Amino acid sequence: MHRYFQFTLMGVTTAAVFVACEQSNPRQPSRPSITEPSFTVASGFVSTPVARGSAGPFHIQSKADGFDVELKAKDPTDVAVSNVVVAPGGSSGWHSHPGPVLVIVKTGTITFYHAPDCVADVHNAGSAFIEEGGDVGIARNEGTTEATVTATYLAPKGAALRIDHPAPGGNCPA
Repeated sequence: MHRYFQFTLMGVTTAAVFVACEQSNPRQPSRPSITEPSFTVASGFVSTPVARGSAGPFHIQSKADGFDVELKAKDPTDVAVSNVVVAPGGSSGWHSHPGPVLVIVKTGTITFYHAPDCVADVHNAGSAFIEEGGDVGIARNEGTTEATVTATYLAPKGAALRIDHPAPGGNCPA
């Protein structure tokens, strides 16, 4: 049985669907199936948010002294910054982002693997790299010292900054 409700709250019409299920055998309780999680978990990876704000849509064309950069977002866009510490042997877990992330490696070395081919991109202190929105990957500290990065996210307004994914398998690290 499905029920559809529509209501107005402060001038905004909202709809909700409620689904009622019948038990086929009321004497026997249903049992949820137990499955392993389908995503990988970060380990030795601590992300500390610094700030987040909404920039709205924007189109910036900057040409100064021969340096040409263009940034464009057609939709309302949040800009967020986090400081991340990755312990030796630590990793982000397999994940993606809803928009691009600009990453600056401050100390140590970060090795980034992109699914599905899992070729390693090594980024040393003082370098930067960009994770494209929707690109599934894992950041790992395969060194013997702590690695620190600053990440600047561009994301749809109010969206989660990280989307967890299962390990792609094959020759990819867990």
